[in-house]
Amino acid sequence: MRLKILIYLFTLQFCYSFEQSLDSNLTLNKKALLILPSQIDDKKYNNIADKVLSIISTQASSIGRFDIIDRNIIDEILEEQKFQLSGYVTENDIIKIGEFAAAEEALILEIVHFGQKGIPLKKEDQSERDKKKEDQDETLFSWVIKTAVTNALEKSSKKDTLQIGLEIRNNIHTELRANIKFVNIEDGKVSNSIPLSSSYTGGNKDASLIKVLDNITLQIRWKLKDLYMINSELIEVNKNYITMFSGNNLGLKKGAIFEITSKDQLKTYKGKTVTLPGKSRGLIKIIDVGPDASRGKIIRKWKDIQPGHKAYELKKAPILTSINLSFLKDKKYELYGNFIFNTFGDFSASLNGYLGSVIDSRDQMNGYLGFGTDLDYPVFSIFGTSTSLSLRIPALFAFSSDDKGHNIASFFSDPSINLNFAIQITPNRDIIFSTRYKLTHLHGPWQWQRETGFLNDEGKSITKTEPAVWELEEPLLETPDIYFSIAIRKIRF
Repeated sequence: MRLKILIYLFTLQFCYSFEQSLDSNLTLNKKALLILPSQIDDKKYNNIADKVLSIISTQASSIGRFDIIDRNIIDEILEEQKFQLSGYVTENDIIKIGEFAAAEEALILEIVHFGQKGIPLKKEDQSERDKKKEDQDETLFSWVIKTAVTNALEKSSKKDTLQIGLEIRNNIHTELRANIKFVNIEDGKVSNSIPLSSSYTGGNKDASLIKVLDNITLQIRWKLKDLYMINSELIEVNKNYITMFSGNNLGLKKGAIFEITSKDQLKTYKGKTVTLPGKSRGLIKIIDVGPDASRGKIIRKWKDIQPGHKAYELKKAPILTSINLSFLKDKKYELYGNFIFNTFGDFSASLNGYLGSVIDSRDQMNGYLGFGTDLDYPVFSIFGTSTSLSLRIPALFAFSSDDKGHNIASFFSDPSINLNFAIQITPNRDIIFSTRYKLTHLHGPWQWQRETGFLNDEGKSITKTEPAVWELEEPLLETPDIYFSIAIRKIRF
């Protein structure tokens, strides 16, 4: 009996250890990145190449996902190995240096084009219309004055030349195009290539160059991060909260969004083993980052999430859009769409576009369109549902006709406070029910545009804004105090 118990315990421990073994595809360590001198034949690019290489090294280090092996470290390695490196790096050099530095991938900068030149400031030319008018109005007196002025300008031409030279020196156009090549250490072949491009006109040479390098810095940072996204694994799941591998050791930040999937599955077909990716199960948001592990909150799920499931960092934040229908029978009908910013943040905003109709004090429906925003604050979420409060601020333009048949328009706005209740119906869709309470109502005058019969300098008709004409009392838009809306929201990730 005792022997059976020991065998059982041994088997259980063996199975547990096997189950707890980590997947080889997890991101557990920083990626060694070898930064080599640029491939340059023309020495005139050496200075700008050094600046860009310094930016690459700084940004790769600040991201926190790379162990940088730069030129200074390479020089020490080469000195120890008695190996000399020229300014131009060949494939054989890359392989040999990579072996010394214990790196898997090398980064090489290639400057395609760099140039700086002065651009004269643009001055508005006098229109042909004005020139013709001057020619027609020219008299003997004006001709004498013009001749005198011309002579004076010719005498000061040298001074003008100096002024133009000063303008050019302070309006420099800088242009930079380059490629970052990632080379596999084992075979010396290019595994990836990132194009960089920026230009700027303005200021002296230094100021113009700084603007270009600032833009290049942003490009490098985002593109380097995209090349090394974190693949992690869930350690623990406690209701709506999880613990996962990866933390400060890989540059992970609060607010990062991960997609959770089940484990990959191995399938054998006709003697060949293939790996099938796991099925998507939900999204989590990192709320606390530790040295080598992090805590996250489940912000959306459509299947059970368990320890051992995979976590894949999203390259970009999820995008939320929705279509909303607001209504109050015979009072107001409104259809609007919105694009939501700061998705799953503690506070979000949206850009809205409106199309609808609203009744006025004469019991007539008036069409309108406009734009606006919703400022949304989440209250709580549980079991696939969420509740939020939002402030809706629209800017709307209503259209109608006055008692004389003029096409008229008026600005109005009805800001409201909204209580929203969202229910998840599919992995990427929600249905939202909202109750809206109007806070105030703004209404501008009704106006129309009258043709004056005159043309402007461009030959277009000049119009004048006139108040609407009413034989009876001017109608006012009457938006309801409380009304309801329903929306379908879609999430893309």
